[in-house]
Amino acid sequence: MPDATASPGRTRLWIAGGAVAVALGLGARALMMQPAEVAEASCLNRNEDEGTCVFIGAPLEIEGQPVFLPPKQQAFFPLKGQLAFIDAEKNIWTAPPKTLTDGATIPRLFAPLIGDRQAREYVLAAALHDAYCGIGNDGLETFHTRPWHDVHRMFYEALLVGGTPPHKAKIMFAAVYLGGPRWDDPDRSLDHVSEEALLREMEWCLIWIDREEPTIEQIEAWMQNREAGLINGTQAEPDWETLFSTRA
Repeated sequence: MPDATASPGRTRLWIAGGAVAVALGLGARALMMQPAEVAEASCLNRNEDEGTCVFIGAPLEIEGQPVFLPPKQQAFFPLKGQLAFIDAEKNIWTAPPKTLTDGATIPRLFAPLIGDRQAREYVLAAALHDAYCGIGNDGLETFHTRPWHDVHRMFYEALLVGGTPPHKAKIMFAAVYLGGPRWDDPDRSLDHVSEEALLREMEWCLIWIDREEPTIEQIEAWMQNREAGLINGTQAEPDWETLFSTRA
């Protein structure tokens, strides 16, 4: 995960008069589509009676001594037993014993914008996410075995089941989608993008999420349409006036 500690203040993000200009590059239809048209199965409206959107092996148990993985400064802890998650589409995700987790999966670059990275409602989702792409877990049988965007989407679903409020889960998903690893996908890699540009993009996305409360599919569409500017070095601030005045 990208790592940074500095962050500009949020005060400069307030929009005066609801209008800030420059091209967004997203069709209004792409962002303002009705959820019923595109919504995938989700744990947003969970139903444990169907055997989906549940954890198996919770609460999380750790064992052994803390592990330190330079250059990270925080301690990581190995799981004692296996943790599993069944998502809304009945896919089974597992964090095997010995999975290392620090109880947080948000890129440190975005931590000042998001708040507590180790809240109790995050730890199960974070451990599962770590099993597929976390530092120190490259020897696990789960590591990088599923597409990066599916793993990040699983993180969002697991956050919801773990008790994270939907609005906060969307913000955390956006942070991981933008700043998290993208393995086996060189054409969409953001590894060369500066931390300043990534942070600026996340700040803009937060404005949009706070104002519009988009669906998770709309957040994915935002990211997919915005990443070309990041990759090509042509990042531009969204056209807020057009975006916020458009309705499907």
